[in-house]
Amino acid sequence: MSDPTKCVVGVWDITYYMVDMETDLPLQNEDGSVKTFYSNNIDYGYFTNEIDPDDLIEMGTEDD
Repeated sequence: MSDPTKCVVGVWDITYYMVDMETDLPLQNEDGSVKTFYSNNIDYGYFTNEIDPDDLIEMGTEDD
C-alpha cells in the first residue's frame, strides 16, 4: 500500500448539470431526474492545487 504522506490529490470524477437561465431550474430528463453531463476536453488538474491532503475525509468514514 502507498504511503499517504507521499501522495498528491487528484480528481476521480466530475459530473455537470445545466440550469435554465430563465427559470433557474436544472434541465430534466423525461422521467423528472436531472440531466447530467461530462466532458473529455477539460483539464481538471488545477482543481486540486489548493487542497491540503490532510483536509480530505475518506468516503464512508465520516463521523455524524
